[in-house]
Amino acid sequence: TKTLPILIHGDSAFAGQGIVAETLNLSQLDAYKTGGTIHIIINNQIGFTTTTCDARSSVYCTDIGKMIQSPIIHVNGNDPEAVMTAASFAFWYRQTFGTDIIIDMLCYRKYGHNESDEPTYTQPLLYKKIKSMIPVRKIYEQELLKENVISDEEAEKYVKEYMDGLNKIYADKKDNVKPKEPKKNENYEYFATQNTSVSKNVLETITQAITTLPEGFNPNPKLRTLLSKRSGMLDGTEPSIDWAMAEEFAFGSLLMEGTPIRLSGQDTRRGTFSQRHAVMTDIETDDIYIPLNHINDEQKQMMIYDSPLSELAVLGYEYGYSIIAKNALTLWEAQFGDFANGAQAIIDQFISCAESKWGKKSNIVLLLPHCYDGQGPEHSSARLERFLQLCADNNLIICNLSTPSQYFHVLRRQMQFKNFKPLVIMTPKSMLRLPQAASGPDEFTNGDFKTIIDYNFSETNKVRRILLCSGKIYYELKEETGKLNREDLAIIRIEQLYPLDIELLKD
Repeated sequence: TKTLPILIHGDSAFAGQGIVAETLNLSQLDAYKTGGTIHIIINNQIGFTTTTCDARSSVYCTDIGKMIQSPIIHVNGNDPEAVMTAASFAFWYRQTFGTDIIIDMLCYRKYGHNESDEPTYTQPLLYKKIKSMIPVRKIYEQELLKENVISDEEAEKYVKEYMDGLNKIYADKKDNVKPKEPKKNENYEYFATQNTSVSKNVLETITQAITTLPEGFNPNPKLRTLLSKRSGMLDGTEPSIDWAMAEEFAFGSLLMEGTPIRLSGQDTRRGTFSQRHAVMTDIETDDIYIPLNHINDEQKQMMIYDSPLSELAVLGYEYGYSIIAKNALTLWEAQFGDFANGAQAIIDQFISCAESKWGKKSNIVLLLPHCYDGQGPEHSSARLERFLQLCADNNLIICNLSTPSQYFHVLRRQMQFKNFKPLVIMTPKSMLRLPQAASGPDEFTNGDFKTIIDYNFSETNKVRRILLCSGKIYYELKEETGKLNREDLAIIRIEQLYPLDIELLKD
């Protein structure tokens, strides 16, 4: 109710771009609805040089709007008052019913795709017709003169004032163009020690909250075993803290400190690998319960949603949310890391470079399950190399972590940066339950995020070779070197691949 979303489309884009259908599908979902969007289509009946018969299979470019039963108003762009009436109706409808509405403004492109284009190469008959037409401003001016609303002198005055205004803006812009100062490559903040540990009392409070269900709530019986296991991770009953519990600690502590959290993705509430269970469902009533929202009365809200089967529109939504919600932590989780393929345009055009292009800063976190782990060729890689190829001038933070405590600290650190950046994490699959990859309670109450985890050089004289690695393969290397009794090998874990702390690595 506080804002009016307006999306302006071209006719070819509205029919042709898949993200339009994905966004329409979001329009009435609780996690994404905006109270109705007004879609204005500037329908010039041509996409660059592509005619309508080659641009779509439907009669109207707006037919895709029928999927959400949106009203569609077709209006003549040569009739300004009809266009105004359509806009007024669209506003009333949106305010009254809170759903999307589409205005299809039929018009034409006077000069082709741009002022230097030659449209008669491809649409000679269309542009022969367009050249013979009276421009819309002239049509409306003649109507106003005919009805004695304005005089000839007033019409000329209005046009002159408007053109003078445009020319002044253009002249001022040319005079004010200054070369940009070269950007200082300062990355010390992303290596500096941050105080991300919490007290044991905080961990105990979170544990109590997330392992206690309301009276009369009936979870799946298997979840009672999970809750019992989580309850014992802090008191020593269980040997250590796993990845999912470390995430609960990170989220819970941030909520207690006043940071709202929004997390969405496919199967995110349960977790793709049945590891998270941040939302419980009553097996008799289908009611849901989010334990993280019941830690204490002063905490902020955990908003966690299962998204539709979309990557492009959903990540676009979450990225936009992260720009506005500057004091919140916004996360998007891919069902498998390679699903980021479907959202690549958002990553390439916005997340990786919006700060340098438009000064737009985001602290969005991308959680991308990564590693072969028997899932077959399609779900093996989150394409780590693609993200590293996008890195320059400290635009992103890329991590491939090896312990739950590191995950805990990096999520908490994300809210402490003064100059925040998007964070991409290669998250685990089989390592979620790998005993060797667990962490002890003291790693949460003491310590911080380590960009590099060193080898324990207790007998340095034996080491002849250093292996650098990141993520899960560390445990495989460690196991193999143990089997071979290779004491001449030191394995160093690069936890933060970008920005890379080269000086620490040298040390």
